[in-house]
Amino acid sequence: MREIQRTDSSLLRSGYTILELLVVTAVISIMIALALPAVQSARNSARQMQCLNNMRNVTLGILQSTDSANRFPACGYFGDGTPATGGSYRSWVVATLPYLDQANLYNQWDVEVNYKNPVNAPLAKTHIPVLICPDDISEVPGQGNLTYVVSSGVGFSAQISGIHDCPVGPSSGKLDLNGNGISCNSSTEGDGTPSDRELFFQMGLFFNETWKGEIRAKRHYTMAGLTDGASNTMLISENIRTGYNPENSASNWASPNPYLTSFYIGNPCRNGSCSEGNVDYNLANSGSSAINAGIAKPEGSAPYPNSLHKGGVNVGYCDGHIQFLSENIDGKVYAALASPQGAALTGTPLEQ
Repeated sequence: MREIQRTDSSLLRSGYTILELLVVTAVISIMIALALPAVQSARNSARQMQCLNNMRNVTLGILQSTDSANRFPACGYFGDGTPATGGSYRSWVVATLPYLDQANLYNQWDVEVNYKNPVNAPLAKTHIPVLICPDDISEVPGQGNLTYVVSSGVGFSAQISGIHDCPVGPSSGKLDLNGNGISCNSSTEGDGTPSDRELFFQMGLFFNETWKGEIRAKRHYTMAGLTDGASNTMLISENIRTGYNPENSASNWASPNPYLTSFYIGNPCRNGSCSEGNVDYNLANSGSSAINAGIAKPEGSAPYPNSLHKGGVNVGYCDGHIQFLSENIDGKVYAALASPQGAALTGTPLEQ
């Protein structure tokens, strides 16, 4: 038999050299590096779109609730401080539940007892996805988290030194809005000067009210009261520093705590007194009260607009439209958007 001759080259096996493998690996790494930002950007866009959709639904829910009741809800309902009233009752979210596809939850709620009562407490821990922006870093499913908060102007009202319905700032204490050196009792001595309470009402949209007790503090708007125009009046904003707090189990969407229900602008008055020449609206969006200044702060300690959207926050308005609000917005414009009756401040030191 004739022997088949084989050359040395026929014994060689096909394969890749180390250099070729390194080149291929480098190419793949470059492709992944180029693709990852695009993927991440797409995910961020999807989260932001979901955040916008949730805010739009909550905005429409509040407006439907307002239309049904012919008034905006209180941001928080409280007792008048007497033992029998039970203290904290509920937030604006409860009144909005039927318009957020949560009628069953609303029908189980007992408005005659506070939100920590055994009847309401389990309901307040319900996870409601529409109330949360996907970028909310504090989200804990099943614990009643909340991202969206209502517009409450320069502060909230409280009982201070036995005086009910006293306007106070979230970080500045009692508000002397008319600059007469008197706070809480708002005396104007019949000289025609607007009282602190009147000015306080014109500078914000949502307020605390008394639900139980002999003293019924009621302060609210109807749509007709928005004399600056619904499209020019902020309704809600994002704040990822509100809602559920793992260090406080009573912090959830049902809590009427003003640091959890609302967002505020900074006090525009130097040293807390709004006297002539002492008002600077640049302070409305500055320092610790500026938009996105409280992102790194603990839950419930930064009641101002805060989001992880680069450069600003999403805001809903009283006509139902949603807009991205720059964190660098001029303080005077920002204050005007927070005020439903800013034109009524003309002629006062707080003129916008």
